[in-house]
Amino acid sequence: MKKAYQGLIKTLGRGAKGSRALTLSEAHFLITGFADGIGTKVQLAAALMLMRVRGETCEEVAGAALGLKSTISDQWSDLDVSIDWPCYAGKRELLPWLLLAAKVLANQGERVLLHGDPRSLSHRNHIADHVERLNIPKASNPEEAKVALDTVGICYVDADSFSPLVAQFRELHQELGLRSLFQTAIRCTNPANAPVSLRSYFHPGLDKMHTKVAKLMAQTYLDLDNSFHGSFYENTDSTFDRRMVNHAEQAFALKGKVGIFKGVQGETEINPRISTELTITSRANSQVIDLPTRLEAFVGMNTLSSELALVPEQACLILSQTWSQGDASEHRHGIDSALFIKLGEVAEASVISTLSAVYILQGKCQSVSEAESLANQAWRIR
Repeated sequence: MKKAYQGLIKTLGRGAKGSRALTLSEAHFLITGFADGIGTKVQLAAALMLMRVRGETCEEVAGAALGLKSTISDQWSDLDVSIDWPCYAGKRELLPWLLLAAKVLANQGERVLLHGDPRSLSHRNHIADHVERLNIPKASNPEEAKVALDTVGICYVDADSFSPLVAQFRELHQELGLRSLFQTAIRCTNPANAPVSLRSYFHPGLDKMHTKVAKLMAQTYLDLDNSFHGSFYENTDSTFDRRMVNHAEQAFALKGKVGIFKGVQGETEINPRISTELTITSRANSQVIDLPTRLEAFVGMNTLSSELALVPEQACLILSQTWSQGDASEHRHGIDSALFIKLGEVAEASVISTLSAVYILQGKCQSVSEAESLANQAWRIR
């Protein structure tokens, strides 16, 4: 198996004429082989950088996501999560209004699993820094998550709690100084196999990649005749063999929906200042819904962002006061009153736009206007 793992690097690095991209099963083995101690950190790093230079394929990302998923305990699937909400990008200065939208959904009976990796891009503003102020529990294992979901319908989990591979990929990212397919793959894992999963991106073209990756993963989950298995698995008791009979993954593959959109600075939140294409992908089909701009000709965002960057400790207080409908102005400390009013406009528009997207993804509304009306009502009665 060590020679087979070495063969992956040879496949990627033989030169312009002799090299090729990895297949889905090879990319899966790249991850699981490293997790099982077959491959070394040097080999994994070499493979990741070779793929980065050429540009990762959808099959490589899907295989890597499946490999990561195979290291996540099946106990997370027992939580009956209804919405999977990965938040790995963070924001530069802006507040994570998505948390308010997630709380609205939890109040409506949804079971929302938020997850991210604040240590990966530590210079950014991550939701992990704000959840506790909003009474969103943090969980480090399925048992704690179940208590939180049963009690308040929402919780946050650091990705490190899902898989030991997260920390190792983070170390590689920090040591090499370059992104890899991991940053995309981790968003696609849906650790609890929720029937609805959100995926955000920033760079052009990643929407099409996420769409194809979601379909490839669904097809693989339903590959019950074992045609997925390549030569790497013929004579091994591979982890993926066990994953293939995970009924929660198969249920998601059959009926689950993935919502893909360009988020604010890459984070999983709809940007109300621009129109947004929401791609809804399932195993059977894909459709694109146009979400309109809610803040037409909005100006002053850059100034507002720079003001907030100067006093980041205000963020949690402003978030909690916005949620409780209290007077958040007492926490503005030097922010111009006109800009503070704009902040409130951004907050409400962000929440309503994000809620609308989730309602459409869930199939609760037949039109954008209906979704916006439902979101407005839900926000008012929170």
